[in-house]
Amino acid sequence: MFGYVTIYRKDLDEAAMDCYQAYYCGLCRALKRKFGTAAQMALSYDMTFAALLLSALYDPPTQISQGRCTPHPFRTRPRATNEFIDYAADMTVVLAYYNDLDDWQDDHKRGSLFLAQRLEAFLPEIRARWPRQCEAIRQHLDALNRLESTGCTDLDALCGQFGALLGAIFCYQEDFWSPALDRIGRGLGGFIYLMDAYDDLKKDARRGTFNALADTAARFADDAPGFEQHCHDLLTQQMGICAQNFELLPILKDTPEGQLLHNTVYAGVWCKYALVKATRSTPNKRKGKQDE
Repeated sequence: MFGYVTIYRKDLDEAAMDCYQAYYCGLCRALKRKFGTAAQMALSYDMTFAALLLSALYDPPTQISQGRCTPHPFRTRPRATNEFIDYAADMTVVLAYYNDLDDWQDDHKRGSLFLAQRLEAFLPEIRARWPRQCEAIRQHLDALNRLESTGCTDLDALCGQFGALLGAIFCYQEDFWSPALDRIGRGLGGFIYLMDAYDDLKKDARRGTFNALADTAARFADDAPGFEQHCHDLLTQQMGICAQNFELLPILKDTPEGQLLHNTVYAGVWCKYALVKATRSTPNKRKGKQDE
């Protein structure tokens, strides 16, 4: 369900791109350092965004180093380390565990079961560090699964559960900024949930599995342009919630972190939407890069 919260590279200068690389590689290294190579497979743009957002807001001490890794052995890359990158690594493992477990239960994928078992050993220590967030993730995923299992067509309820989950993750601590961070997570979570349904609509129809937009697609029947416009309106509504509350945070736009966050909220997610929309319209078209 993750992977939709991306950047739009063409709008970013070199300093911002180096900053993004540092946080992305830093999260990858944190996953390996804390939880091993199995956790690195769960690396996502979405939790990189969470690390960037919290770091830009709270401005923690951040160490930047250079190094090579197995996937990129020939060129050194910047790596960032701070408490929010470590936090994002913890949340990545919890989310990956439940996602892998869900894949095993739904499709009996042995690889997913293997990964879930590898990650499960780390859950007690993560729960001990972040009991509120871990309980919120469990509760909202359980509620979402119940809604989906009954064939729920209430998009507000479905998006609300996943949005509340991400809102709890974005609230690193309960303080003055918690309400805005919670609403940013809720809007972004709703966007991610709808994008996943939009992306998988045809695949889920072939497999006969639940899709939150199936009922909406049936109501529009042969009115494909009307369905596409309705989906765009739904996604805009969710990102509007995210953007409105993002503007309440004292994050400077002219910093590398600020550039990346503004780019993601106002351009990056929509580039990913445009790519998915184009792929849906021409299913045999090879997927390209977002900035091509």
